[in-house]
Amino acid sequence: MTNVLAVAEGAGTARPAWPHMQEMAEHVAAGGSPFDYVAPPDWFSFSSIDTFDRCPRQYALRYLCRLQVEPTRPAADFGSAAHATFEMFTRERRERLGRGQEPPDRADLVRFFEVAWATSQLAAEPDAETWRARAEPMLDRFWAVESVASTQTLSEETRFRLRLELDMETSVVVTGFIDRIDRVRSGAVELIDYKTGSPWSPEDIESSLQLSIYALGCRDALGLGRPERVTLDFVEHGLRFSAERSDAALDDVREGLGRRAREIRNSRFAPTPSSRACGWCDFAAFCSERASRA
Repeated sequence: MTNVLAVAEGAGTARPAWPHMQEMAEHVAAGGSPFDYVAPPDWFSFSSIDTFDRCPRQYALRYLCRLQVEPTRPAADFGSAAHATFEMFTRERRERLGRGQEPPDRADLVRFFEVAWATSQLAAEPDAETWRARAEPMLDRFWAVESVASTQTLSEETRFRLRLELDMETSVVVTGFIDRIDRVRSGAVELIDYKTGSPWSPEDIESSLQLSIYALGCRDALGLGRPERVTLDFVEHGLRFSAERSDAALDDVREGLGRRAREIRNSRFAPTPSSRACGWCDFAAFCSERASRA
């Protein structure tokens, strides 16, 4: 089975050239915003919306000005290595079964992790062995589930591009990557998102905008229909929690995304200092508000 899923056509808007620095300085001195010189965004993702919710200034510096961010932190690198390991495993399983061969075994899973580890920065960390030790029970738990799995994995890291018409002249795209899409016994699909770290509360899973966006992308951009369930797989704990999204709920999410897109496009990107926004901000050097109020 092919691992190619059709996606909706995306929008693209050329960005204007940055003005001369003196021109910008005069504009700001007169009460203007430096972001007046940046084209309104024409694409969004859950991560970008979440960043805007934390701090509009942080969003603008990252997604509009595209400033260089700090190197990946070890926890994020560990999560990426886990994702890469599971992606390699399910892809290899699908391809081997398609050739009539035996699926990958526990040793193959370890081999995939070694590949992912080698391409990460974790080996250079002072506590590298702690991270390796943390991976062992995670692989055990993943294998315990996957060795008896009865579902069929259709694709990994599947990108969707969902077009939203804001008005007669303006459209934007909401994009994202779904970690895994499985075909379940009913014939519908299940969306699975891997998470390292502590499990969420059931209330957070039920209300997760991220999962709702993925379900909407599955239905309206990938053409796979409304997923039967959306699942968070907390791979370090061997826990999977699922939730449903009705068509009515997804229609509401689509309408809400349109409102959020308009809000962000019309924003002045003022900073909103807080411990959540500033604690892990990569752009502290560009924001005096952090130093004075956070």
